[in-house]
Amino acid sequence: MDMSQYKEMFISEAREHLRVISDNIVALEQDTADREQIDSLFRKAHSIKGMAASMGYDAVAELAHKMEDFMDQIRKGTHAFGSAAADLMLEGTDQLSLMLKDVESGGNGGLDSGDLLQRLISQLPAATAQIFELPGGGVFEDAGETAAVEPPLVLSAMAPARSEPVKEKLETQQTVRVKTELLDHLINITGALVTNKQRLKDIGGELGSARLDDAIADLAKDLRQLHNEVLKVRMMPLAAITERFPRVVRDLAKKTGKDVVFEMEGKNIEFDRGIIEELSDPLIHILRNAVDHGLETAAERRAAGKDETGRIKLVALREKDQVFLTISDDGRGMDPAKLIASAVAKEFIRPEEASAISPRDAFMLTCIPGFSTASEITDVSGRGVGMDAVQSTIKSLGGSLTIESQLGEGTRIILKLPLTNAIINILLVKCQSLIVGVPVTNVLRTLEIDRSLITKRGKRKVFYLEDEIVPLLSLGRILGQVPKPLTGKYVPTLVTEMKGLKVGLVVDGFMGQQEAFVKPLGRPLTRLKGVNGGAILGDGRVIFLLDVSNLV
Repeated sequence: MDMSQYKEMFISEAREHLRVISDNIVALEQDTADREQIDSLFRKAHSIKGMAASMGYDAVAELAHKMEDFMDQIRKGTHAFGSAAADLMLEGTDQLSLMLKDVESGGNGGLDSGDLLQRLISQLPAATAQIFELPGGGVFEDAGETAAVEPPLVLSAMAPARSEPVKEKLETQQTVRVKTELLDHLINITGALVTNKQRLKDIGGELGSARLDDAIADLAKDLRQLHNEVLKVRMMPLAAITERFPRVVRDLAKKTGKDVVFEMEGKNIEFDRGIIEELSDPLIHILRNAVDHGLETAAERRAAGKDETGRIKLVALREKDQVFLTISDDGRGMDPAKLIASAVAKEFIRPEEASAISPRDAFMLTCIPGFSTASEITDVSGRGVGMDAVQSTIKSLGGSLTIESQLGEGTRIILKLPLTNAIINILLVKCQSLIVGVPVTNVLRTLEIDRSLITKRGKRKVFYLEDEIVPLLSLGRILGQVPKPLTGKYVPTLVTEMKGLKVGLVVDGFMGQQEAFVKPLGRPLTRLKGVNGGAILGDGRVIFLLDVSNLV
């Protein structure tokens, strides 16, 4: 039987099992008596073994089999699960991952695992025969015992692991695997329909036809439903990328000699696939900094009256069509004075500017390319890279980054992100001859400010918004246009947030809201500061979408 048709499915299923195995191992280190985690580890190794054997990937099956046997000894109480057992099993998952990459690239997974296999075998009772399970069923011998084996089933999509047959079979009947390219095509087609709908709406406004307006309204309703359904298909849970984070933190903690407990909340919150795929590296950068820079050593924590074990927590909260990701630690915190001094020493800021920098702005200095206060370079961090890349990626996704810290108590990094950045509602703003779009999620308020309510503080114009002083900036000036004197009694103003502070952007006028299909910019336009992408209006005009939080 030709099994090559199942290769992609095998790789996908095996990788899912490996992710669960890593989670199980890290969880077991926190509670070595957790029977559920032990049983899950055994089952997942067994599943990989059976799938690999059925596909003819003998080396993969052999390694997975030895890992299964090792976990069986732990299940029986022959071995205790400790740090050494965790290291051995994690090494096994890493090797299996490399084997899967070899299979994916056209090989058979036959990488040399000799040393690892021997160390696994050394943990097992003396076996009387080579352990192996044949795809067609049969008998295997292990440690002098003989047992009949039913044929292993290839993949959960065809037949699931024997320990959970009913549940996985039902899930399989309701699930279809779709290539990501098809999902991209669907969202592109939907975006084009949204643009054409707006075009028809503009034409309808010119013709003044009530029947056409009604038809366009029905079309808009159907398109909105289509967009929602396509978006649901593209949505992925945060868990798709966070499942490996406990392993990442565990390995970093071990490398730095620190005791760390890592917690996650809200990992089932879903994002558009396009956002999820870009989030992994920024979050790992933040976790690296938290372990290496944020948390103290056990001795330092003990001296400060803290628990020797440091804590890192990742929390995801959804508010309407936005998600807030917060990564916090209970470590040493950040010293604004030290950050400012380092920035002055590296000539990122001038000495005369230092006194005017607030603690909030001082924390954001860490996002300057090349900025670092690390006393030495390690293979974990300290090269002056990381946070600038994080901020750049978050900006490109239409989000923002804020840092909060208290010396001696810890640090919080808050990422504010949209659920999707493909089809969004935008506010059209006019600045002289230029029309730009602003994502509605970035708009706090739009106002017509009475000119008499605008005052000056120093050289800056401000106004009061519910007892809060809000500075005024000219959007046209920021965009490089020649400023013109304000006329009229009222000043059109867009209230937004920049670096955690409310700011009023003075514009020439508002042109209403509409749905827009956002397209990424190509080079050299990607270098434009404060621009997230472009969109096509119903009349064919191309506009820029502003990243207002990072314009200045």
